[in-house]
Amino acid sequence: MKFKKQVARALALDSSLGRSITFFMAGLLIAGVATSTWTLSRSWERAVADTERDAINLSVSQARQAEDTFLQAELVLRDIRRSLPADGLLGVDVKQFDGYLTELKARLPQLHGLMVYDTQGDMRATSFGKVPLMSNNSDREYFVYHRRNGHGSIHIGHVIRSRSTGDLVIPVSLRISDSSGGFAGVLLATVKIDYFRHFYGYFELQNRDLLALINTDGTALYVRPYGDEMANRNLSASPLFTRELARKDRGNGTWVSALDHVERIYGFARLERYPLVVAAGYDKPALWNSWLNDSLPDLVLNAMLLLGTLLMGSIIFRQVRLNVRNQTELAVLRDELTSINHTLQLMALADGLTGLANRRQFDLFLAKSLKASAVTQKPVALIMIDIDEFKRYNDFYGHVAGDNCLRMVGEIIQKLKLCHNDLIARYGGEEFAIILPDTGPEAALFVARQAVTAVRSAQIPHIKSSGRYPIVTISAGCYSLIADPDFDDALRLKEGADKALYQAKVQGRDRAIAATA
Repeated sequence: MKFKKQVARALALDSSLGRSITFFMAGLLIAGVATSTWTLSRSWERAVADTERDAINLSVSQARQAEDTFLQAELVLRDIRRSLPADGLLGVDVKQFDGYLTELKARLPQLHGLMVYDTQGDMRATSFGKVPLMSNNSDREYFVYHRRNGHGSIHIGHVIRSRSTGDLVIPVSLRISDSSGGFAGVLLATVKIDYFRHFYGYFELQNRDLLALINTDGTALYVRPYGDEMANRNLSASPLFTRELARKDRGNGTWVSALDHVERIYGFARLERYPLVVAAGYDKPALWNSWLNDSLPDLVLNAMLLLGTLLMGSIIFRQVRLNVRNQTELAVLRDELTSINHTLQLMALADGLTGLANRRQFDLFLAKSLKASAVTQKPVALIMIDIDEFKRYNDFYGHVAGDNCLRMVGEIIQKLKLCHNDLIARYGGEEFAIILPDTGPEAALFVARQAVTAVRSAQIPHIKSSGRYPIVTISAGCYSLIADPDFDDALRLKEGADKALYQAKVQGRDRAIAATA
């Protein structure tokens, strides 16, 4: 709660100006943050889109390169098969045929070797020029495949280590069939893994970017930047095989690699002729860091703009708080001046000795009451009161005691039960007056008698009084009329009340008399 008050005070939320500026500054900040966020988000999306495009372009181009590589190997194998007689190598000069294979192999830099195997898996001819001692490959996957399958299509196997040279190679094989379609052996072309390693090395990729040649069954043939240990690694659990290739032959996507658990942006393309896939993956965290470094000037500029906005807002709020404080001080000062003016007005309309209304207020109230009477046609009554033999009291007790006597009489009259719109005033000297709006002569006389009785009951000593008791008494005269615009009603009312007061004095004082018109 205290924090909310501090925030409200800091933002001047208790003023309409502060609320308006707070709303404006909040909108400005939100707009600035939203614009910066949108701009940076669009920039990042463009960077990802560009990388996706680069990935798919790279994968498509390398898929075509791989297809060309294996197509050349296939064409060589088919040429060799066409050059073989119907009965295989029987009757062929093997040494001369080895030279033929060597010549063909030299034409294609991707080839590791060319070999011919008979039905038992024994090597009968080779581009290496000499058949090694351990030359039976009947246990190899490609040999078993062709022996079991009668079709004459090219078969690309998994990575193997050559028994002739010890190099890692990809076997590309073709079945040899006799005139009756029976199994007559296998033609083998081996493609060097180093060929792909060397070719993929031409591309400028980051340390964790990936370029891979994979069999469609999920077996890795070569993966840059990894070494030979990735050969024949099973990647069938990768989203590339579980999700992407099931829907399309080429495309892009983002997933965590099954090789090293690095999130990459991938492009992939399936070869049209062979059961192979090329995938190119760009390290997404590295892309993020690169984008962040490139976007750093924009981030700093946006931060400076936001900081400038906050600084400008703090200056504005400081001025608003100062303005609100000045307005508050002015309001307090105005209220104090209003209160002082009201007090001065009351003092100007009050009697300094008794605190009752003075003669000026009496005249104003009487004029107001008579004006209302002229409209409503209701009577206005006036009671004139005089302290009996006050001169004797003053001469005997002194002026200080006389002032006290006037105050006590004023307090007694003020305690009378009158209406809220009646006015009690000190008329002058020892005289008091009561104005009673909407009051007839009978009610006015009743009030006057109450005043006389109340003063008498107060038993204020007055040993110089000529009355029955040595106490202060008053005489009262009252008069009532309905205002008439054609006459001086104030004068008529005063004269009527004075006449009644005079009659009360003549009849012995300490009484109230109502004058008649």
